[in-house]
Amino acid sequence: MKSAEKLAYFFDASDLGSVFADWPEEIGLVLCMDEEGGCEMLLHHRDEGREIIRRVAGVLGRPVGEFAVVPQVEGLPTRRVLFSDEQKLLKLVAAEKDLPEMAADHLINFRFDRERRARKKAEQALVEAEVQRWRPRLHLFDVRPKLKKRAEPAIAGGYVRANEVRDKECRFADGVLSHGKRGVRLVIAPEKVTARTHAVKVTELAFRDDFSRFVIPREAVGPWPGEEALVLDMTDDLFPDALLHRLTDRPRRAEVTVTAHGVFVAPMQVVEADALVEDAAAAPVPVKRPRRWRLTPLRVALVALTGMGLMTGSVMRAVDVSEVSPPLILWADR
Repeated sequence: MKSAEKLAYFFDASDLGSVFADWPEEIGLVLCMDEEGGCEMLLHHRDEGREIIRRVAGVLGRPVGEFAVVPQVEGLPTRRVLFSDEQKLLKLVAAEKDLPEMAADHLINFRFDRERRARKKAEQALVEAEVQRWRPRLHLFDVRPKLKKRAEPAIAGGYVRANEVRDKECRFADGVLSHGKRGVRLVIAPEKVTARTHAVKVTELAFRDDFSRFVIPREAVGPWPGEEALVLDMTDDLFPDALLHRLTDRPRRAEVTVTAHGVFVAPMQVVEADALVEDAAAAPVPVKRPRRWRLTPLRVALVALTGMGLMTGSVMRAVDVSEVSPPLILWADR
């Protein structure tokens, strides 16, 4: 293996002081880089001398003399590093915002350890404690970034991907929320309400954490086709007091979404009285068409009989034959 394949690049305190304003002047930094772009970082005190070279050799896994050192150290191989590459390395070091604090801790530990024990044993103890492993985003000898497989973006909680809901049930409708003696009533598609529309009693509700909407179990609706009106009644005890007070104020419009998971209701703005009148006026009113009166033999006989009764002064009571299906019943007083 060639010595140029592994490199130890030293930054002294003056280099690091130009990047970090509070960098301690006694601490230096060395980057230990291999041929694959891996990089490990060592903090060292300026008084360690050649001991730091032995520590670098341990990190790189090569004997002293089988890796290049920059700047040049007497008796060790070196190599030429472009100024642009040096600036890239310094920029990567600057991105490590915790380095000044780590350097200050290193200085305190070094001084304390020097006072307590022999220097050689202290330095050996610091190797494992202070080596910080770090892989830069670019290589010194090949600045082309490695292509990484793009991770699929995360989906926020409560949401699913489009391909998972494409064939699911989903219906949107407009409704009105109101409050009365019976409790809270939700009328879905109020313009379609007829005399045959009956109310469904709801016994269970669930609310979103901010109470901006609530959900009714899907089973409460049953096989609702979606083209008809739907009336749902809910008792007061199912609602939080604050929300119940809000609904008690005045009727409110509601946005309704019906899915297989439930009926989701979002109370909206207050419905003014004029708007209710307009909604009622806009609702289609069934028109009762007059029934055509057809002349049948029975009705001809009835007309003749009625005429005879009037001519003889008889008083006759009859039901309107145009509204009664046969058999026809007549009562006559003579």
